[in-house]
Amino acid sequence: KPYEKDKSDGVWKLTESGGTVGWFIRESRAKLEGVDLSVMPPCGVYQDTRFQGLAVTPKAMATRSRQISDIIAKSVQPDVIAFQEVSGTQAVIEALGEHASQYRVCSHDAKFKVQRLAFAWKKEFGEPAEACATIDALALPALPEAQQVRPGFQMGLRIDGKLIRFMTVHLKSGCVSPLDRGRLDGNSRKDDPCPVLQQQVQPLEVALENLGSGNTSFVLIGDVNRNLWHEANEVVGAKAVRSDGSSDLTKTRSQETLTQNLLKEINDGVPASSKATLLELTCPGNEAMQALCTRSKTEAVARKELAPLASKDGLGCRNPVSLDQVLVSDDLRSKVLEARKVAIGPYGRSLGPTDTKPDPLLAVSDHCPSLVTLSL
Repeated sequence: KPYEKDKSDGVWKLTESGGTVGWFIRESRAKLEGVDLSVMPPCGVYQDTRFQGLAVTPKAMATRSRQISDIIAKSVQPDVIAFQEVSGTQAVIEALGEHASQYRVCSHDAKFKVQRLAFAWKKEFGEPAEACATIDALALPALPEAQQVRPGFQMGLRIDGKLIRFMTVHLKSGCVSPLDRGRLDGNSRKDDPCPVLQQQVQPLEVALENLGSGNTSFVLIGDVNRNLWHEANEVVGAKAVRSDGSSDLTKTRSQETLTQNLLKEINDGVPASSKATLLELTCPGNEAMQALCTRSKTEAVARKELAPLASKDGLGCRNPVSLDQVLVSDDLRSKVLEARKVAIGPYGRSLGPTDTKPDPLLAVSDHCPSLVTLSL
């Protein structure tokens, strides 16, 4: 639909003729008449390589859904899947495609904003031993509704008689590393996201402690939007220290005391049942590709330099490294057979329509799957 911006109130309003088609409005989080983009922002893959908006068509969506299903079935072959940025249960079923009948699915439909979390798991594992539930504290409910972020999502499965808890997260974006304008204890620019992520540290620590309660094995996986390897390696600006100068992260922290290091703050080993191991996700490809993957754990590698890793001949996704993380309880560390990124190749590109192909090509995702294999 065509819109024109009303200069009096800044709202893009429907117009009979002329104007700009909604898909092509470049303004970030524009206010559109009849569309609440604070609740329902367009997916990032609905943009081409130059970040120009694409007008999505039903055929383009159908093609994308089929490609997602192919990747899940052929490249990942998962028993348990943790999803981020889905609108709910039905979206996951569509993503699983012809394989949906093999899985049980849960999400928090109609709760929180549209970028929801979900799980799918093979039906052979039965009903969840612990029901799927949101971790509301991670959404920062004390903030005004428009500023609230995403919750956590958790469930438990009994596998060979042993309870394993799974938690998926999608933390505040934009505060990736102190090496790239992302000091967790900083506040350096307008709408700096780091103070928001800082507020998520304490409820995330509580959630991790609850995951391990009763000496239960657990997996925490998702889009952390933070390069936890920079924190594991304590790069400049991510030391295991607080704003009051203290470095004993096992001690209770006041709300006014900021931390530099999310990973070591939440994973302080107290209680012992909450101790987790950050898994190193390896990258496929030649030595140059793997070297880029390794460099990203200690350096802020420029997006231009990461281009080979993000290309169709590398991992294929726009955000190939640094954002997605996996932690497992320490008792599962010896049971990890592999932990790696899965390449999506040409499926990671979004391309505009052409004279011969009137429908755009939509990337399956701007992230690549993270695959962990456990021997239980």
